[in-house]
Amino acid sequence: MVNGTIQNTAFHEKRFQYAYYEYFRNHPKFELFDHIEIPLTHQQHKVKLRISYGEAEKEHIFQPYQKKEKKTLKLVSHDAIDYHLKLEEREPIHALYALKGNCDDVLIVKQGHITDSSYANIIFWDGKTWYTPSTYLLKGTKRSQLLHDGLIRETPIELNDLERYQGFQLINAMLDFNPRDVLPISNIKR
Repeated sequence: MVNGTIQNTAFHEKRFQYAYYEYFRNHPKFELFDHIEIPLTHQQHKVKLRISYGEAEKEHIFQPYQKKEKKTLKLVSHDAIDYHLKLEEREPIHALYALKGNCDDVLIVKQGHITDSSYANIIFWDGKTWYTPSTYLLKGTKRSQLLHDGLIRETPIELNDLERYQGFQLINAMLDFNPRDVLPISNIKR
C-alpha cells in the first residue's frame, strides 16, 4: 500500500480467488479487500497490509514497511518444496533460509530449475530483456502484473542457465520493479 492506496488489487484478488477455491473447494463469499478502512496513520508512505482468511472470515493488519536490502543470494536445493498457495505456515522456506550463510537470502532450486527467493520472485537481465523463471514457487502478484504489462517474459531457467544473464532483481508486492536496479549475477553464490 502506498500513500493510502492498495496496489495491484486485481492481481491480489485473482490470486485470492484461485487459492480460496483450491484450498476450500468453494468460491469465496467475500472479496479480499471488502470492508478494509485505512486509518489516517497509514495513509502516508509505504505500508504493508497483511490479510489472513479462513473459509468464512478474514482479518487484516497494517504494518510499517521497512525494506530489507537483499543483494546476495545463496543457491539452495529442495526438490520437493511446494509453496503454490501463500500460507502463513512457511516452515520449509524458513528451513531453507537458515542455509543462507553469509548471503542476504537464498535462491531456491527445485529439480535443477530456478524458482524464487525466500520471500520474492526473481527476474533476470540478459542485457536486453528481463526474464522470470516459469518454475516459480508462488505466483506473485507483482510478477503477474509485470508479465501482463509486457515488462518481463517468462522462460524456463535451469541452474546452468544463470551464466547467460548479467544481473537480477527481486520483486514482490512491496518491491517495485526498477529496470535500472540490476544486481550482478555474481551476487548469486553456489
